[in-house]
Amino acid sequence: MTLLLASAQILKAFARRLGQAAAWFVVLLILTVVVDVITRRFVVLGSTKLQDLEWHFHAALFLFSLGYAYVEGEHVRIDVLQTRFGETTVAVVELLGALLFVVPFCVIVLHYGWTFVERSYLLGEASASQTGLSHRWIIKSALLVGFAALLSAALGVIVEQIARLMGAAPPPAPSSRHEEVGL
Repeated sequence: MTLLLASAQILKAFARRLGQAAAWFVVLLILTVVVDVITRRFVVLGSTKLQDLEWHFHAALFLFSLGYAYVEGEHVRIDVLQTRFGETTVAVVELLGALLFVVPFCVIVLHYGWTFVERSYLLGEASASQTGLSHRWIIKSALLVGFAALLSAALGVIVEQIARLMGAAPPPAPSSRHEEVGL
C-alpha cells in the first residue's frame, strides 16, 4: 500500500510543481500589460507582439494551473452535496468522476491537441497580424503540457481514492479553504 500511495504522490507532484511554476506567469503577465499600456499611452507605440504575449501568458497560466487546482481540491465541484456525504461516498464519487470524466476528456484533448500542435508547427503558423508573434505552435503546445498535468493529477487522485477505499489512506483534509476564511 505504501507503494500505491507513493505513486499517487509522484503523479500529483508533476501537476503541483507545474502549477506552482505557473504562478510566475502572473508576474510576467502584469509586467507585459504595464509595458503595453505605457508604450501605447505615453510613447504612442501599439505593439501587437505585446498583446500576443499577454494572451500567451494568460493561456499558459490557465493551462498549467489545471492540474494544480485538481490536486489541491480547488476545482469545480458541488460542495453542498459533498459535505453531506460520508468519506466512502466522497471517495467513490471522486474516483468515478476522475475515471468517467477527467481521464477520458484529457485523453481526447491530448489526442486531438497533438495534431493541432503538429499542424501548426509544420505549417509554420504565426499570428494573424503581420506584426504579431511567430511560432504559434509553442503556445499551442501549452495545451498538451497543461492537459498532461491534469491527466497526471487525475491518475494520482484515482490511485489515492483506490487506496482510501481499501483503507490504506487517511481521509482527506477539508479540500476547500473557503471555510478557513469564512466564505
